[in-house]
Amino acid sequence: MNQHPLIYGFGKVFSHLHNDNFIDLGVSPTNNKDTYQNPYATEQDSVSSSKRTYTSKTDISKAYTGEKPKVLLIMDDLSSLSQVKKIEKLKLNITPSIFPKTKHNPHTPDIAAYLNKKDKTFMVHLPLEAKQFMQNELTPIKVGTHKEAIKTQLAEIKADFPHLVYINNHTGSKFTQSYDDMRNLLSVLDELDLKFVDSITTSSPVSERIAAEQGKLIMARDVFLDNETNVAYIKAQIQSLMKKAQKKGYAIAICHPNTSTFKALSQMRDNLIDSVELVSPQELESYLIRSKTTHYVRAPFNQ
Repeated sequence: MNQHPLIYGFGKVFSHLHNDNFIDLGVSPTNNKDTYQNPYATEQDSVSSSKRTYTSKTDISKAYTGEKPKVLLIMDDLSSLSQVKKIEKLKLNITPSIFPKTKHNPHTPDIAAYLNKKDKTFMVHLPLEAKQFMQNELTPIKVGTHKEAIKTQLAEIKADFPHLVYINNHTGSKFTQSYDDMRNLLSVLDELDLKFVDSITTSSPVSERIAAEQGKLIMARDVFLDNETNVAYIKAQIQSLMKKAQKKGYAIAICHPNTSTFKALSQMRDNLIDSVELVSPQELESYLIRSKTTHYVRAPFNQ
């Protein structure tokens, strides 16, 4: 499998190399009011975590009226067409998130063009500054970057990916907890008609606060499927994902193009198809708007 130079040598060292992509967090909302709280607390996002009580902040907890829960399943870190073709073989509606074009990834716009011809939605996986994770091949947008410089970079990405609508962050534990920087980024995305999905790589992201202040819906990751790269763990995370989606009617999961993840998804394919409806970012956003969801509620663990 052709992998991005940042992620050679998956196996045992994968989560160490990608620690900024594997912050394990959950949210346990405690009331029904559409007001901002700071619900983030560091926890272990695994099937062994203690059970918690879930109360929806919105009326979405009518969560299930015979309709299958909606799940947006994103596969991050894509840099080659061969990875996309492996996704296609799964015959699951997985949304690819592609690295921006760089000298190390010169052909990623070609992946998007391939997907466009198939009327398949894609995202761009935007590198943002991490606290510790060093990026050499991918230069992240750093804290303190002027808004106009962010706009120039995002405009170039939009030109490279003409059909782009949704962006999620690659790393970003430092950037996504900076209020001023995230306000600048989200403002630029609004100006360019782009939308942000928060991968949640820090225990204190500010996207929910900004969403509440501005009255906008910002979707966010509920589950990382492959914090550990063994098939049994990933299958258990998929089970957890389905339970979370059934509790609140929707969920977002992120995974990565490693061998164990493809194997686990293949083995769980029928379970996913039977239990949830895998949807595109547009379809999930439309569902949330129809359900009068004013902000995205992340699921607690093991529910």
